Amino acid sequence: MSRAHHSKGLHHNLHHTAAAADASGWVESISEMTEEDPATALLVGSPPANTSTSSMKHAAAVKAAATGSSAGLADSHSGPAGSAVTGKANGLGGVSVEGTKLTPDQEFNACLEHALGVMMAEVTAVGEVMLEVGAPHGWGPTKLNQQQLQQVLGRMRAVADAGEADVLLLREGSTQIAAEGGIVIACSADVAVRRRAGEGRSPMEVRVAVIGNVDSGKSTLVGVLTRSILDDGRGLARGKVFKHGHEQSTGRTSSIGQHNLCIDSQGNILNDGQFRNNNCGDYVKHASKVVTLVDLAGHEKYFRTTAYGLTGHMPDYACLIVGANMGVVGMCKEHLGVALALKVPVFFVITKVDICPEHVLKNTVQSLASILKKPGVRKKPYLVRGHDEVLTAARNITTDSLAPIFLTSAVTGKGLDLVRMFYSLLPARHRWVEAQAQAAEFIIDETFGVPGVGTVVAGTVKRGVISPNTPLLLGPDIGDGSFKAASIKSIHYKRLPVGQVVAGQTAALALKKVKRAQVRKGMVLVDERLHPAASWEFDADIAILTHSTTIQPRYQAVIHCEIIRQAARVVAMDQERLRSGDRACVRFRFLQRPEYVTAGTRFVFREGRTKGIGVVVGSEHDSGTTKPSRTEATAAAAGAVDHATSNGHAHKLNEPSALVNGGDVHPDAAAAPAV
Repeated sequence: MSRAHHSKGLHHNLHHTAAAADASGWVESISEMTEEDPATALLVGSPPANTSTSSMKHAAAVKAAATGSSAGLADSHSGPAGSAVTGKANGLGGVSVEGTKLTPDQEFNACLEHALGVMMAEVTAVGEVMLEVGAPHGWGPTKLNQQQLQQVLGRMRAVADAGEADVLLLREGSTQIAAEGGIVIACSADVAVRRRAGEGRSPMEVRVAVIGNVDSGKSTLVGVLTRSILDDGRGLARGKVFKHGHEQSTGRTSSIGQHNLCIDSQGNILNDGQFRNNNCGDYVKHASKVVTLVDLAGHEKYFRTTAYGLTGHMPDYACLIVGANMGVVGMCKEHLGVALALKVPVFFVITKVDICPEHVLKNTVQSLASILKKPGVRKKPYLVRGHDEVLTAARNITTDSLAPIFLTSAVTGKGLDLVRMFYSLLPARHRWVEAQAQAAEFIIDETFGVPGVGTVVAGTVKRGVISPNTPLLLGPDIGDGSFKAASIKSIHYKRLPVGQVVAGQTAALALKKVKRAQVRKGMVLVDERLHPAASWEFDADIAILTHSTTIQPRYQAVIHCEIIRQAARVVAMDQERLRSGDRACVRFRFLQRPEYVTAGTRFVFREGRTKGIGVVVGSEHDSGTTKPSRTEATAAAAGAVDHATSNGHAHKLNEPSALVNGGDVHPDAAAAPAV
């Protein structure tokens, strides 16, 4: 690739204000997408192996089971007495009463008992469930009067208590429903059923990435929520969550911080003024649910760290902090764009409303709403002002079409009770119970050397169950990219010693006989049954959000794929060149070391002002790609690469890579522009 366009001045990567000043940022690129753009399909679509798909299928099955019984039994209850039910067993525990005439009371009780069984099965598997009792398309029997509603709630409490769970009544109401005899007043209630904390029971964990522009109040909000205090307007709350001395002096976060919001089965926040990170284990053991707030940096020079937090820490949701007096500016747009590209549901918290004039606050809300309504974003802004709106927002946040907006002040406390309630009701986005039956995989996002303990790695259990003395493979090795045997000495979950951790939880693992120098961020611990292998190359379905010219083979970009953060080069693609809005299947090759990549993982890539998204289709080991010999690779590099760069002809995906040279990067790579 020619370097003529870099001959004047510095490379554009060296200009620190390039990302902020770029008129085609992440949000602008996404919001300007239209239905005709090929990239739009990948942006709005789901990864092939996304666990949220199975979660939605399971949720649909559970709802069909509950509403199916309601339709088949409760509707019969509302019809003429003595009507016959001719249904058969549905495989989910449904009743089979073919040819049997049931009384209305029998139908009501049969529907209720079946719905209770579905409810407890979900609570046991997930940890909590939110239900609409008596609603037309809700849970259990429908068209309830007040007496029947109280009977149902009483039965729910009895069954939940027997299953060591609590029922939290969130709201009661009534609606008018048309029936054969006229208008009927149907009573309904919104309830949450949550499993109690207990010995040997892990709390349900939800991870929320806190993002936003610099000085918007991210760390202040985290400190106010986790320490149960109010800010003094001069940095009191943020000082309690900073990790480094320079953060205290500048007031700006430069690293990734994790802070826990502990919630019991009754929906109460356990955090108090004595809460500290080093004693959070005392709170976690009494919690039924833990919301992990991942505090990320807002300054543009730390954007690489923030992107790593959004990918490597696998957040369920993103909380975008917007300063009321600042508006949606700077890195706020960049962070929102990355979250949208990664398909992470986003909700918004507008801070500092106590010092913001009314007309400025109105303009901030309007500008945010205008961005959300654009074709490429397609989210409905939903201003949350009361408890009813909180319930609606929490129930529909996983649909990825609703964008809740909270108005808060960390000094006066305005709106904080609604934010706390929303965090308490946030559902798990992934159905991790299904991943627990798979072979174990643990991704490492931090390493430590603890005196008296040894090497400790921190990260997230992506699938399976891990317990002490579990034999796993650690890799890719820093030296040769291989996987070596490793064993777990002990496990800590939120600074609490535990006997095991399961899929969806973050943990710290102490390794046996492994030196600190042998591990790094980006490595994984996997079950040997998976036969893991490091890959230099992988295939991906990508979409170009914005690029000033055209993309051809040998183009380089930085890949952010879960815990992987490395520069890669395009070595082949199914089109000759790509422009903004195009979509193609591309083969990338890492420049520094091989990595462990899995199909179905969504990632983003960037280089200067270029921004794109993609989904991993497979690696060289999945596709059976064979590396050519050193002689063949050298000859190919001397001919095919020069031919591609001079004539613009793209390598096809069924051709061997011309840049593979015995597992090393070809010397011609030095001619490509640095990232």
